[in-house]
Amino acid sequence: MRISLLVVLVLVAIGVAVVIRHALSSPPAAPAPRPMTNREHETFSVTYTVTIETADPATAHVEWELAGIDEIERVRLKFDPKRFDAFEGSGTLERRRGEVVWRPGGPYARLRYRAALAHRRAPNKGFDSFATSEWVLSRTSDLFPRSSVLFRFAIEPSPESRARLAFRLPDGWRAVTAMADDGAGGFIVESPSRMDHPRGWLMLGRFDRVDAAVGGTAVTVASAGATSVAATDALGLVTQALPMLNTLVGRTLPKLLVVRASDPMWRGGLSGEESFFMHGDRPLRTPDRTSPYLHELFHVLVPFRPAEDAHWVTEGLAEFYSVELQRRLGRLTPSDVARALRLFARYGVWDVDFTRTGGAKVNNNSAPLVMYVLDGRIRAATGGAHGLDDVVKLLAGEGGVISTARFLGAVERVTGKSFTTFFRHHIYRGEQPELHLRPSTP
Repeated sequence: MRISLLVVLVLVAIGVAVVIRHALSSPPAAPAPRPMTNREHETFSVTYTVTIETADPATAHVEWELAGIDEIERVRLKFDPKRFDAFEGSGTLERRRGEVVWRPGGPYARLRYRAALAHRRAPNKGFDSFATSEWVLSRTSDLFPRSSVLFRFAIEPSPESRARLAFRLPDGWRAVTAMADDGAGGFIVESPSRMDHPRGWLMLGRFDRVDAAVGGTAVTVASAGATSVAATDALGLVTQALPMLNTLVGRTLPKLLVVRASDPMWRGGLSGEESFFMHGDRPLRTPDRTSPYLHELFHVLVPFRPAEDAHWVTEGLAEFYSVELQRRLGRLTPSDVARALRLFARYGVWDVDFTRTGGAKVNNNSAPLVMYVLDGRIRAATGGAHGLDDVVKLLAGEGGVISTARFLGAVERVTGKSFTTFFRHHIYRGEQPELHLRPSTP
């Protein structure tokens, strides 16, 4: 036993010496590359292909091709049956109204369906997805139903997809999306789910585009048809504000897409993943001194979303910063800011519970005025050391869902003081706060 133990010790010592000698004689190892999202362990592939035909550009023909999918038991797709139909594929499909359960089999599988692109945002209002003979403007959610995947973890304990999106388009058409180009005419698809799902706004067809790189973000403004604001002006505002917002939320997007078209599109702005839509007639700055572009840009950048009782929080912050960012950029004078605040007060709805009463007047007028006053109260409570920026930074660092209670908690964590009385009066009772204009600060 002693001899055996001695032999083991000698062998270990020799091994350690060899390792040390190798380490001293070899160059330092290069640092490991930063892993891409969902790219650490790819076990199957997905290719999404969208075909638009010249004869009927308002209908998209969509195909999913899956390979190496032994670990997939089934895919459940939920959709509006008025917009999606003609599902067919390999394996078996169980069809219900508004739902398809697809058991693709393996290791290769294919799914096909049609998607109607025309969709009104609200009855008798503009479209948030539309197609003409010259262009298509839509979101990927209008082409790809919500899906959930059941995996066989006994076959593959950590399933991850490698996915790309490709387009087959009429002659002369091109595509731009919120996703990164793959270098082969398609786009790299990455999402938080194990089976990557296309995301964000897209534009297909004949359109104009301008591009810029700012702070590590590739920014594109794509415009179809006539617009009242030059694309270069829209690009200028976005690229000016982006570094400030990056600092505020502690986040830098690799790509940002702004898509624009005029009637019959929705006459406003709509945010999406790493992208937003803006109606072609919306100005950079409205007569009330707010900015529709910066409002939507805020929504795109912040990594949190509202709970049912906190739409006033996210909308109020977006509208507050649409004014505040312009001020910091030198695009608004103190009198411009004062005008915006007076109009918030005049057109807001008061003496209502913000957490229960929604609508544009509360969210876009009452809430941003309260945010301005709250910013001043935070500064007063901390001797000017902190402001609303610090609350946003805290919430952005945590992400997730923001409730009114969580927003209040973040304010109190930043200040170390109780703001329950402020919230009781101005949020839950909706009392109009007294407005005191602050001296202009950087």
